Amino acid sequence: MMKNLSVSVRKLVEFVMMGGSIDNRFSGANVMQEGTKTHQRLQGSRGENYEKEVYLSIDIPTDEYELHIEGRCDGIYQNADHVIIEEIKTTARDLNTLMEQDFQTYWAQLKVYAYIYCQQHSLNTITVHMVYAKRTSSEERTFQKTYDMVELISFMKEVTEGYMEFHKKILSHREARGESIKNLTFPFSSYRTGQRDLAKAVYKTINEEKRLFAKAATGIGKTIATIFPSVMSLQEGKQEKIMYLTAKTITRQVAEEAFKLLMEHGLAIKIVTITAKEKTCFQEETICQKEFCPFANGHYDRLKVGLNDILQNESLMNRETIEAYAKKHMLCPFEFSLDLAMFADVVICDYNYFFDPKVKLQRWGDFHKETILLIDEAHNLVDRSREMLSATLTKSLFLQAGREVKEVDGELYKKLKGVNDALLTWKKEIIALDEFVYEDKPVEIIQVLQEAVEACEKWLVNNPSGMAHQEVLTAYFEGQDFLRIAKGYDSRYKTVVTVFKSEVLVKLACMDSSAAIRRMTGKAVSTIFFSATLHPLGYYQTVLGGEEKDYHLSIPTPFQQDQIEVFAKRVSTKYKDRESSIIPIIRSIQETFHSKQGNFLIFFPSYEYLSQVYEIYKDYAREDSIDTIVQSPVMTEEEREQFLLKFSSGRKGTFIAFAVLGGIFSEGIDLKGERLGGVGIIGVGLPKITQERNIMKDYFQKQGQNGFDFAYVYPGMNKIQQAGGRLIRSEEDTGFILLLDDRYFQQKYRNLLPPEWQNFIVK
Repeated sequence: MMKNLSVSVRKLVEFVMMGGSIDNRFSGANVMQEGTKTHQRLQGSRGENYEKEVYLSIDIPTDEYELHIEGRCDGIYQNADHVIIEEIKTTARDLNTLMEQDFQTYWAQLKVYAYIYCQQHSLNTITVHMVYAKRTSSEERTFQKTYDMVELISFMKEVTEGYMEFHKKILSHREARGESIKNLTFPFSSYRTGQRDLAKAVYKTINEEKRLFAKAATGIGKTIATIFPSVMSLQEGKQEKIMYLTAKTITRQVAEEAFKLLMEHGLAIKIVTITAKEKTCFQEETICQKEFCPFANGHYDRLKVGLNDILQNESLMNRETIEAYAKKHMLCPFEFSLDLAMFADVVICDYNYFFDPKVKLQRWGDFHKETILLIDEAHNLVDRSREMLSATLTKSLFLQAGREVKEVDGELYKKLKGVNDALLTWKKEIIALDEFVYEDKPVEIIQVLQEAVEACEKWLVNNPSGMAHQEVLTAYFEGQDFLRIAKGYDSRYKTVVTVFKSEVLVKLACMDSSAAIRRMTGKAVSTIFFSATLHPLGYYQTVLGGEEKDYHLSIPTPFQQDQIEVFAKRVSTKYKDRESSIIPIIRSIQETFHSKQGNFLIFFPSYEYLSQVYEIYKDYAREDSIDTIVQSPVMTEEEREQFLLKFSSGRKGTFIAFAVLGGIFSEGIDLKGERLGGVGIIGVGLPKITQERNIMKDYFQKQGQNGFDFAYVYPGMNKIQQAGGRLIRSEEDTGFILLLDDRYFQQKYRNLLPPEWQNFIVK
């Protein structure tokens, strides 16, 4: 009996031809929407003998598989004399610069449609039209070809054989994966306390295609407890892929290690880790054009060979592996990783590749309906998602871009200057009214911006490496992003204007991303939100788009109370008391840490506060022979590694590291055993009071919530839990925590501490 395999016409030819789209560099929501309008306009003008959006499909037997190919062509002219199949492609390019031989992927798409139609209607020849249309005008240009059936049969044989040759290997791997899962067991001799409960909840949630909010304390082994049941779920229903989303590099590495462990126990699986373009780019300057980058020039010509090579020889494809194969085959490592993601069983990546409309994996969209989402350290998604769904317009950027093109393109200069002038006019009105926050989006600004973005797109397409390219490109992307967010602007947004000297910043600020998160996770089979600090759980369910039908789970710490001592001291760290708090903080550090040997971490709510205290403290440290290190505001990966290497086991003296709450060292790092003996936490972690935070506070207050808690207290206390969570990482760890702030003595703040901290000892 033949096995079934389905593929869309577009995916079939894109894989076989390995080509990009006509305006690939400038694709996005705004361009797609304008393209849809152009399609509809042309289709509506074609007359009575024209049928639009025609569904075509065919089943082709290929050895043991029956390949089902389907798609919708843009339109078909049909009368007694002839049939014409039409494909419409929209662009901002000058149509006179297009040649018939351009974009062979599009012609291949047309030939597949022509073959299907001829087979179904017993035709020997057929005519096709390739129509290129301007998005910003009524211009169009048509190329016409006629194919006979002999040519189409030969073409389809070549296409299907090429597709199946590669996909048989993928399908063979899927079968091997299924067999390996049948024999897979949990990679440890036993489950930790609470670990089995989490694994069972994850498995049940996936099986029932729901969402789970899991607060699981540090130390139970959350990573393997979510990954193992997700792997076991593959192929049991419609689950086929896993997307593991993280906020930090170190948690991506932890996920890789968990999958590696399962592979060592027999799991056959293909895993791809996506790393940011800026980190993987082989060039000194990241300019993704063939004129500037030899890895971009001809990328698609070499891609198929590169894909075959790495997929045949590798299973865990992390940054190092992908870069090695990219160099071997002269491929862009970032684009290579995105292409690999289409054929992987697991993709490990940052939140933004799923949630951010600017950079999300458009190519992954076809797989959402069969994907399990694992969202690690989900508390981080709250603020991250708000920023992803916000956009800012910068007056000076358009002013500078206009100046750069003034002498070479007067029309583009006028459009860019129009944005600058509109913002300048609005600035005067804003200052006169003394009003900087608005409920509605700035419609007049959006209108002139739309014109500028269209002009930028046209200029960039016609001048891919021309003068002032970077300034125009930056203005284009910022403008396009602003327009994209403006289209989804609703009651969850505020328009916030900042004026500083001659600068004007207009931000479409997302106050509440819960609806967007709910909508996007709803596309997946199942979503697991998990973190040690989803507390209070009700707050996180609200801001992460939870619904009544979702599951929730809270697993307490598996560690014993006597593994940790918690002390608290009354010190006011409020901004108005910062100056007077410095000496009491230093004395507390001396009393608590200086008499002990080992490694210690002390967290401050900001770099500014840390610097104020450390500037005076360092003399005390010198007198007592205390070794110290201070986190810098900007650190390279090498500097971060050197910082953590200072936490060595068996230290004879006293070493204190000073870091920032919510920073790179306050979560996601493991300093087990003697590497960390105690943690000091200064303050309660509340975010800095800003205009935007206060607007958010008012927004949630109007929604019937406690606005101050939603905007300040809950995010702040989450940082406290994360920082303190660095201390006890295993059953053998012991240590102490020192909390310095008088608010810990208030019941509201004490209740937001982990249960094992709440009976602290007063110092």
